[in-house]
Amino acid sequence: MIKFGILGCGNIARRFAKALAKSEKAELFACAARDPERAEKFAGEYGGKAFESYEALLADPSVQAVYIATVHNTHAELAKMAILAGKAVLCEKPFFVHAGEAREVMALAKEKQVLIMEGFWTRTQPAYQKVVSWLKEGKIGKLRMIRASFCFAMPQWLKDSRIWKKETAGGAFLDAGVYPYEFVTGLMGGAPKELQYMVDLAPTGVDMTVAFNMRYPDGVIANCLTSVGGSMDSTGILSGSEGYIEMDYFLGCRTARLYQGRQGLVETFEDPEEEGFVHEIGHFCDLMEAGKIESDINTWALTLDFAEKADRILG
Repeated sequence: MIKFGILGCGNIARRFAKALAKSEKAELFACAARDPERAEKFAGEYGGKAFESYEALLADPSVQAVYIATVHNTHAELAKMAILAGKAVLCEKPFFVHAGEAREVMALAKEKQVLIMEGFWTRTQPAYQKVVSWLKEGKIGKLRMIRASFCFAMPQWLKDSRIWKKETAGGAFLDAGVYPYEFVTGLMGGAPKELQYMVDLAPTGVDMTVAFNMRYPDGVIANCLTSVGGSMDSTGILSGSEGYIEMDYFLGCRTARLYQGRQGLVETFEDPEEEGFVHEIGHFCDLMEAGKIESDINTWALTLDFAEKADRILG
């Protein structure tokens, strides 16, 4: 069992800890937070040892891997600390706020031969992988269009939320837009040749809504929308010349349906696992055991591409 240390003890860390409890490949060994009392409370609830600081956790030789669950603008610095400590790094998305820090961390990981991966759990889901196989098998003919939106209403009266703050890299694109963007780039295997976008700002200056279209050399067009100012359905649709695929809640998809021409629904895939983080953990542990420093589905190139697009869209 691979021993994980969790850096940050907020909501996403709690979910990750619950997933570790279900994993057959990893376990929660330690946790740390800026507030030592918060880490103590977290350890009391989920197990493992609470450390008084991130540095103390990273210095423990028993910790083999870390999950970074802190606010976006702290990810790169913590990743560098973990790499230098020889710990494999699984970092909650978005891994990076800027392309510059992405290149710096990736160069360090390559130099030290340490595994790092963005925790973009979507691509590790069995339903997502089933859709990839349907596309490769030509089940919907030639892929023409992709539609994916992730929008939710974060009340503006919650002024203390990191979402509304520039200093914590808030806004829609980094927090939620990463899902439709990387959903598409994963399916297409790379960056688009063309990106068009529109941005609506919140009173605090962060991006509240971002609409963007992506075009690929073979003619595929993706239509995406993300917002923290309003809610919308999150069904993903892939349209082809001979049918289409429908994915319920595409970012954490457990159900995918295949439709072909006049036949209508011809196949449904259902993932029985309710906690999708288990798949992400399993994939990461497999990479560690194989001695790899990069995932073949959450590649560094795709992670860097999103950081580059964030630089462009957010300025």
